[in-house]
Amino acid sequence: MARPRTITDEQILGTMRSSVLEHGPAVSLDLVAEKLGVTGPALLKRFGSRQKLMIEALKPPEIPTWVEQHRALDGRPLQEQLETLFTDIWTFFSEAVPCVMALRESGIEDQLWQKAVGPGPLRGLTALVKWLELAQGEALIDSDDLETAAYTMLGALHMRTITTHITRQSMATRHHRHHLRGLASFFAGALAPKARASKPRQAKA
Repeated sequence: MARPRTITDEQILGTMRSSVLEHGPAVSLDLVAEKLGVTGPALLKRFGSRQKLMIEALKPPEIPTWVEQHRALDGRPLQEQLETLFTDIWTFFSEAVPCVMALRESGIEDQLWQKAVGPGPLRGLTALVKWLELAQGEALIDSDDLETAAYTMLGALHMRTITTHITRQSMATRHHRHHLRGLASFFAGALAPKARASKPRQAKA
Protein backbone atom coordinates (compact mmCIF):
# COMPACT_ATOMS: atom_id res chain seq x y z
CA MET A 1 0.00 0.00 0.00
CA ALA A 2 1.35 3.40 -0.97
CA ARG A 3 2.36 5.77 1.79
CA PRO A 4 0.00 8.75 2.19
CA ARG A 5 2.75 11.29 1.49
CA THR A 6 3.31 9.79 -1.99
CA ILE A 7 -0.20 10.88 -3.00
CA THR A 8 -0.59 14.53 -3.94
CA ASP A 9 -3.49 16.69 -2.81
CA GLU A 10 -4.61 17.04 -6.44
CA GLN A 11 -4.70 13.24 -6.85
CA ILE A 12 -6.87 12.96 -3.75
CA LEU A 13 -9.20 15.77 -4.83
CA GLY A 14 -9.48 14.42 -8.36
CA THR A 15 -10.31 10.92 -7.15
CA MET A 16 -12.82 12.25 -4.63
CA ARG A 17 -14.45 14.35 -7.33
CA SER A 18 -14.73 11.53 -9.85
CA SER A 19 -16.01 9.13 -7.17
CA VAL A 20 -18.73 11.56 -6.07
CA LEU A 21 -19.82 12.15 -9.66
CA GLU A 22 -19.94 8.41 -10.28
CA HIS A 23 -21.52 7.19 -7.04
CA GLY A 24 -23.14 10.29 -5.54
CA PRO A 25 -22.20 12.54 -2.60
CA ALA A 26 -22.71 9.68 -0.12
CA VAL A 27 -19.85 7.68 -1.65
CA SER A 28 -17.82 5.74 0.89
CA LEU A 29 -14.56 7.40 1.87
CA ASP A 30 -13.06 3.91 2.07
CA LEU A 31 -13.84 3.45 -1.64
CA VAL A 32 -12.00 6.67 -2.46
CA ALA A 33 -9.07 5.63 -0.28
CA GLU A 34 -8.95 2.20 -1.92
CA LYS A 35 -8.66 3.80 -5.37
CA LEU A 36 -5.70 5.82 -4.11
CA GLY A 37 -4.06 2.94 -2.31
CA VAL A 38 -4.28 4.61 1.09
CA THR A 39 -6.59 4.43 4.12
CA GLY A 40 -9.64 6.51 4.98
CA PRO A 41 -7.99 7.91 8.13
CA ALA A 42 -5.02 9.00 6.02
CA LEU A 43 -7.34 11.10 3.84
CA LEU A 44 -9.00 12.64 6.88
CA LYS A 45 -5.62 13.42 8.39
CA ARG A 46 -4.69 15.29 5.20
CA PHE A 47 -7.87 17.39 4.95
CA GLY A 48 -9.22 17.38 8.51
CA SER A 49 -12.71 16.06 7.80
CA ARG A 50 -14.82 14.44 5.11
CA GLN A 51 -16.76 17.70 4.74
CA LYS A 52 -13.63 19.73 4.03
CA LEU A 53 -12.45 17.12 1.55
CA MET A 54 -15.82 17.21 -0.23
CA ILE A 55 -15.81 20.99 -0.46
CA GLU A 56 -12.24 21.20 -1.72
CA ALA A 57 -12.89 18.48 -4.31
CA LEU A 58 -16.15 19.90 -5.66
CA LYS A 59 -15.95 23.69 -5.38
CA PRO A 60 -15.54 25.54 -8.68
CA PRO A 61 -12.52 27.80 -9.32
CA GLU A 62 -12.84 31.37 -8.04
CA ILE A 63 -12.42 32.62 -11.60
CA PRO A 64 -14.15 30.53 -14.30
CA THR A 65 -11.57 28.84 -16.51
CA TRP A 66 -12.90 30.42 -19.70
CA VAL A 67 -12.42 33.99 -18.49
CA GLU A 68 -8.66 34.18 -19.08
CA GLN A 69 -9.11 32.76 -22.58
CA HIS A 70 -11.47 35.53 -23.61
CA ARG A 71 -10.12 38.84 -22.35
CA ALA A 72 -9.67 40.08 -25.91
CA LEU A 73 -11.17 39.70 -29.38
CA ASP A 74 -9.32 37.80 -32.09
CA GLY A 75 -10.41 39.50 -35.30
CA ARG A 76 -12.74 36.81 -36.60
CA PRO A 77 -16.40 37.45 -37.48
CA LEU A 78 -18.64 37.83 -34.43
CA GLN A 79 -20.47 34.53 -34.93
CA GLU A 80 -17.23 32.54 -35.04
CA GLN A 81 -15.93 34.23 -31.91
CA LEU A 82 -19.22 33.64 -30.11
CA GLU A 83 -19.16 29.96 -31.02
CA THR A 84 -15.67 29.58 -29.53
CA LEU A 85 -16.68 31.58 -26.46
CA PHE A 86 -19.85 29.53 -25.95
CA THR A 87 -17.91 26.27 -26.38
CA ASP A 88 -15.46 27.24 -23.63
CA ILE A 89 -18.26 28.39 -21.31
CA TRP A 90 -20.19 25.18 -22.02
CA THR A 91 -17.10 23.08 -21.21
CA PHE A 92 -16.71 24.93 -17.90
CA PHE A 93 -20.39 24.51 -16.99
CA SER A 94 -20.41 20.83 -17.93
CA GLU A 95 -17.65 20.24 -15.37
CA ALA A 96 -18.71 22.70 -12.66
CA VAL A 97 -22.50 22.22 -12.57
CA PRO A 98 -22.49 18.50 -11.58
CA CYS A 99 -19.97 19.28 -8.83
CA VAL A 100 -22.00 22.17 -7.40
CA MET A 101 -25.20 20.10 -7.54
CA ALA A 102 -23.43 17.29 -5.69
CA LEU A 103 -22.33 19.79 -3.01
CA ARG A 104 -25.92 20.98 -2.70
CA GLU A 105 -27.16 17.41 -2.28
CA SER A 106 -24.38 16.35 0.09
CA GLY A 107 -26.06 17.46 3.32
CA ILE A 108 -23.45 20.14 3.92
CA GLU A 109 -25.00 23.31 5.34
CA ASP A 110 -26.17 25.73 2.66
CA GLN A 111 -24.03 28.52 4.06
CA LEU A 112 -20.88 26.43 3.74
CA TRP A 113 -21.34 25.13 0.21
CA GLN A 114 -22.57 28.50 -1.03
CA LYS A 115 -19.45 30.10 0.43
CA ALA A 116 -17.41 27.46 -1.40
CA VAL A 117 -19.05 28.38 -4.70
CA GLY A 118 -17.92 31.94 -4.02
CA PRO A 119 -18.00 34.88 -6.42
CA GLY A 120 -17.30 32.81 -9.54
CA PRO A 121 -20.73 33.27 -11.19
CA LEU A 122 -20.61 37.06 -10.73
CA ARG A 123 -17.07 37.22 -12.06
CA GLY A 124 -18.14 35.22 -15.09
CA LEU A 125 -20.99 37.63 -15.76
CA THR A 126 -18.70 40.64 -15.37
CA ALA A 127 -16.13 39.13 -17.74
CA LEU A 128 -18.75 38.40 -20.38
CA VAL A 129 -20.12 41.96 -20.19
CA LYS A 130 -16.58 43.29 -20.68
CA TRP A 131 -16.11 41.01 -23.70
CA LEU A 132 -19.33 42.31 -25.19
CA GLU A 133 -18.16 45.88 -24.55
CA LEU A 134 -15.02 45.12 -26.55
CA ALA A 135 -17.16 43.76 -29.38
CA GLN A 136 -19.32 46.86 -29.22
CA GLY A 137 -16.21 49.04 -29.37
CA GLU A 138 -15.22 47.24 -32.57
CA ALA A 139 -18.71 47.89 -34.01
CA LEU A 140 -19.45 44.15 -34.07
CA ILE A 141 -22.59 44.55 -31.98
CA ASP A 142 -25.12 47.22 -31.19
CA SER A 143 -26.99 46.90 -27.90
CA ASP A 144 -28.23 49.25 -25.21
CA ASP A 145 -28.22 46.52 -22.54
CA LEU A 146 -25.12 44.34 -22.59
CA GLU A 147 -25.76 42.98 -19.10
CA THR A 148 -29.10 41.51 -20.18
CA ALA A 149 -27.43 40.01 -23.24
CA ALA A 150 -24.74 38.43 -21.03
CA TYR A 151 -27.34 37.09 -18.57
CA THR A 152 -29.29 35.56 -21.45
CA MET A 153 -26.22 33.91 -22.97
CA LEU A 154 -25.08 32.41 -19.67
CA GLY A 155 -28.63 31.37 -18.82
CA ALA A 156 -29.04 29.48 -22.09
CA LEU A 157 -25.75 27.63 -21.62
CA HIS A 158 -26.32 26.97 -17.92
CA MET A 159 -29.85 25.67 -18.41
CA ARG A 160 -28.77 23.21 -21.08
CA THR A 161 -26.05 21.90 -18.79
CA ILE A 162 -28.49 21.41 -15.91
CA THR A 163 -31.05 19.70 -18.16
CA THR A 164 -28.43 17.33 -19.54
CA HIS A 165 -27.22 16.50 -16.03
CA ILE A 166 -30.66 15.99 -14.48
CA THR A 167 -32.01 13.86 -17.32
CA ARG A 168 -28.77 11.87 -17.46
CA GLN A 169 -28.78 12.23 -21.23
CA SER A 170 -25.37 11.82 -22.80
CA MET A 171 -25.67 13.74 -26.05
CA ALA A 172 -23.18 13.30 -28.87
CA THR A 173 -20.46 15.91 -29.17
CA ARG A 174 -21.69 16.85 -32.64
CA HIS A 175 -25.15 17.52 -31.14
CA HIS A 176 -23.66 19.98 -28.65
CA ARG A 177 -21.62 21.63 -31.39
CA HIS A 178 -24.73 22.04 -33.52
CA HIS A 179 -26.55 23.61 -30.57
CA LEU A 180 -23.69 25.99 -29.74
CA ARG A 181 -23.39 26.98 -33.39
CA GLY A 182 -27.10 27.74 -33.42
CA LEU A 183 -26.82 29.87 -30.28
CA ALA A 184 -23.89 31.78 -31.76
CA SER A 185 -25.83 32.41 -34.95
CA PHE A 186 -28.87 33.61 -32.99
CA PHE A 187 -26.96 36.08 -30.80
CA ALA A 188 -24.78 37.29 -33.65
CA GLY A 189 -27.92 38.15 -35.58
CA ALA A 190 -29.71 39.67 -32.59
CA LEU A 191 -26.78 41.89 -31.63
CA ALA A 192 -25.54 42.85 -35.09
CA PRO A 193 -25.56 46.59 -35.80
CA LYS A 194 -28.72 47.59 -37.59
CA ALA A 195 -28.72 50.20 -40.30
CA ARG A 196 -30.46 53.19 -38.83
CA ALA A 197 -33.37 54.23 -40.96
CA SER A 198 -33.02 57.80 -42.10
CA LYS A 199 -35.70 60.12 -40.89
CA PRO A 200 -38.13 61.08 -43.63
CA ARG A 201 -37.71 64.63 -44.78
CA GLN A 202 -40.52 66.94 -43.99
CA ALA A 203 -42.35 68.20 -47.03
CA LYS A 204 -41.80 71.89 -47.70
CA ALA A 205 -44.85 74.07 -47.22
